[in-house]
Amino acid sequence: MDDGSALAFRRLQSHDQDDQDGVIIIDDSFQSTKRSKSDGGPDDGESPVIVSLVEAAMQMFAAAIDALPDTSDPEFSGRAAVILSGLRKLQTALTKAASRGRATPSVIVSLSGVRTRYDDLMATAAESPGATLGQQLYVVRRRSKLSAQETANGVGLTADLLDAIEAEEIPTDDEAARIKELLAALGG
Repeated sequence: MDDGSALAFRRLQSHDQDDQDGVIIIDDSFQSTKRSKSDGGPDDGESPVIVSLVEAAMQMFAAAIDALPDTSDPEFSGRAAVILSGLRKLQTALTKAASRGRATPSVIVSLSGVRTRYDDLMATAAESPGATLGQQLYVVRRRSKLSAQETANGVGLTADLLDAIEAEEIPTDDEAARIKELLAALGG
């Protein structure tokens, strides 16, 4: 690793150790002045490190997904929920990295891969006997091509609340009833 990549990796490690939620913090203060040997442009800075960390994490997630029991197994829902939580955290970190002015195509490709794997596992979980309301909402909303805000407007709730429910927060009875009514109307 060059000095810039090593510094970025140490910063990612130190932030990750301090973070109680397990979300990787991307340090925007790091600015590489190195030039790329291939194009004369700025060095990719933290991007290669971010992508390498994502690849390692995705290998672990892929192995965990492959080891999931059949959807009819009572253990499936709990084990899938743990993996989905980890994928959400990884997606959050990559979304932050991708929204920065120095994002590279490799970071965008990594984000796409994480979102695809997340969507696939959510679809599987939503079809399982132990599916949560949040899993069902996520899949039906995405299949219907609706944003969280559009969906929230349709049921008189906030987009933040729907995002939280999709991330396994338990809704109140009234919220659940509204969501179930919308799911039925959308064919879910």
